[in-house]
Amino acid sequence: LDVGPSTNLCSHGDATGLMSTFGESAKVFVRENTSHDTESFGFALLTSLAIITGCSAAFHVLYQRFPQLYDLSSELKEASLRPTVPSGIFGWAKASFNLRLDDMMDEVGMDQTMLLEFTHFGMKAMFGIGVPAMLILAPLHSTSTHDADLLSWISLSNADEEWIIWVHVFFVWYVVLFVLYLVWHVQRGRVRSRRSHWLSKQQEPMATSLLVEGIPEKARTEESLAKFFNKIFDKQVVKAASFVRDTSRLLPLLEERDQVSEELAEEVCLHQQSQHGVGGSDPFHLQQMEDLEKRYKRIAAEVEEVAELIFCSQNFAYDAAFVTFCDRRHAEFARRLKYSDDPTVYRVSMAPAPSDVNFSSFSNTTANLVKGRALLGRLFVASVFFFFLPVVIGISSMLSVDSLSQMAPGLKDWATEHTWLMAAWEALWGTSLLSMLMDLVPWILREVFRRFYRLRSGAKCQHKIQRWYFFFLVVFVLLVTAVGTSLFEAAARFAQAPLQVWWLLADQLPHATNFYLRYAVLLWGTPFVDLLRCMPLFRFWRALNLGESGHFAKQLAEPEDQAFHGIGARSARWTLHVVLGLTLCSLQPFIPMILGFGFLFRRLVFGFLIVFAETRKPDLGGQLWRVQMQHTQLGLVIYIMVMTLILLDREESMVAAILAGSSGFFVALFWFWYPTLLDLHSLPVQQAEQSATIVGRCADPDSAEDIDCFTAPYLQPELEQSLPVALRSQSQRSHHWADLDRALQEASDQGQSARGHLEIASETRPPEPTRSRRKSTGSLLTCLCSSFSGWV
Repeated sequence: LDVGPSTNLCSHGDATGLMSTFGESAKVFVRENTSHDTESFGFALLTSLAIITGCSAAFHVLYQRFPQLYDLSSELKEASLRPTVPSGIFGWAKASFNLRLDDMMDEVGMDQTMLLEFTHFGMKAMFGIGVPAMLILAPLHSTSTHDADLLSWISLSNADEEWIIWVHVFFVWYVVLFVLYLVWHVQRGRVRSRRSHWLSKQQEPMATSLLVEGIPEKARTEESLAKFFNKIFDKQVVKAASFVRDTSRLLPLLEERDQVSEELAEEVCLHQQSQHGVGGSDPFHLQQMEDLEKRYKRIAAEVEEVAELIFCSQNFAYDAAFVTFCDRRHAEFARRLKYSDDPTVYRVSMAPAPSDVNFSSFSNTTANLVKGRALLGRLFVASVFFFFLPVVIGISSMLSVDSLSQMAPGLKDWATEHTWLMAAWEALWGTSLLSMLMDLVPWILREVFRRFYRLRSGAKCQHKIQRWYFFFLVVFVLLVTAVGTSLFEAAARFAQAPLQVWWLLADQLPHATNFYLRYAVLLWGTPFVDLLRCMPLFRFWRALNLGESGHFAKQLAEPEDQAFHGIGARSARWTLHVVLGLTLCSLQPFIPMILGFGFLFRRLVFGFLIVFAETRKPDLGGQLWRVQMQHTQLGLVIYIMVMTLILLDREESMVAAILAGSSGFFVALFWFWYPTLLDLHSLPVQQAEQSATIVGRCADPDSAEDIDCFTAPYLQPELEQSLPVALRSQSQRSHHWADLDRALQEASDQGQSARGHLEIASETRPPEPTRSRRKSTGSLLTCLCSSFSGWV
């Protein structure tokens, strides 16, 4: 690379060898600044403005056509605190702009509220850094010899005056102090109060439920687990307990039952059509219906028998259970106690939402198998990192103008005559290809985490996606100029000489700032594309065409894809934009200004989507925000290292580089002063309510009837579909556990079958009250089957 005499880093060690071996390969889609970059930037800006205009107009039409998809307030006016959306083409923007996040937190949850708060943080950080940079650094850079490219006039690569480096030293300290102040201010003024509010307003059953893992085998019954906690508190404190059970024998039966119900429903429809025909009822359809009904009843009875066997036997219980307490205070006490010297026994944590529990992660596998699956999952994640960049480089090389000219010789002459089209292609293909291929990474990570990691809930999966996806973006967007075309080679070079990679990054970043300018301005249009909600719109439109009501079509359309559009991937991408602005603010003062406007657009768009259009998601109470703040501190460290190495390369700037690098010690000192600043505190026991809440009504803690009749909220869906209502209530189960297990053990000793077990157990079963049984929810057409005998 020809970097000029003023920014020559080749004098430091073997950096020259690094530059010659892979410096050119890193420019395949992250190109150096050229004289055509101003035209490319202008075309990228026009493209973003065209996307914003077109998507805004399309959204206005779609909002008028499908209001139920884009406005939850139209259906929840009485039961929701969401304001109404004003009319007009920009009514959605007015509604989003006028939102107060504290008022909406009860509706959307703390994690989504803090995601919107991060847009405020991003705007404050980018404009707070970008405005001084444009007023101070940009004029200083432009006073030196002008490069051929107009955008490079205000970049650091254009500055050759030695005294300018001292201005950058003070600016580095300003950026560090300003960002740390923003972190401190938002944590003290926003996060802690919202965390306390979220804890105090937590809904049942999450507020009073705990996940208990590592339960000894002898205590794996609901009755024994309840006695364990009741004995600790010396009174009845457990309202319900549900063990996670092995339902591998039940799931195939449920699939068979649902399949038969679908076939029976189809035969019912055919029979109705034949009755209205000329020949009347068809005897063939009647016979088919009778056979299917007998088969359905037989399978349904077998499903109920197997479900009762799994539900009532200790042999099918895993070592994990959900315990619901009578009130919040006892749940908080129970969560903070230590129950065993062995850390793997009686591990207690907050329970996720019942609808978000991943019951398949509780499989009773050995420790070696769990470790093996986790190791295999890490290998898959590593393969995504190591093989992603060669794929991107290969595809981008094939789509370059030179490669296309070789395949079509006449294209080169045509491109020479139409230079503006070549500039437009160069402006879009590199950044667009990088963005599109990176959109696939969250989906790959989600599938790996689901299959190889034991994540107890979907929210935990989002939390893991956020961490790994952010590091992926940092490596392949920010550090790509130092990585080159192969992460294998970069890792080997880093192992041999760790500082040389940072030398290379500091050398090449000042001469690739125009690429990031185009990247930042193209990000303006992405929120407005998300505003259209393309995939939910397609599912909603398809459901309406199939004759479904608008309300039911809305349920089928939600939620949006939780891999790319989930809160984990969104948090990682938005944090990357802040880190980009921090790292490049001194190199190109215009970048943080563009990113600041990008956060403004995200605040408007996602303020509307999260509050008015999207359904509520499971909540972790601010854990994703905490990771965003940690990643922001990592961005500060990268910025300090890059600027220190750039200043160190300048002649007679050793003191300046040391002063700039010393700001890193202040970052460390900041966390020494405030070690618990990012901690997520628990609800104080004094504030925990002692009164229980059951389905929206207060229950008397001294009343055993409310506790006995309470149905466990964390029952597995397949068991909830298959068991009678009476058996799922605590009053019927508490009398049946010991007798049934004793009968099953005696029958097992005699070598009887599972059906014989149930016959023996049925003799000890107390008479069930006359209560209706729950219908299967496995199929929308099953309701037709129950009425078949009455009218045929």
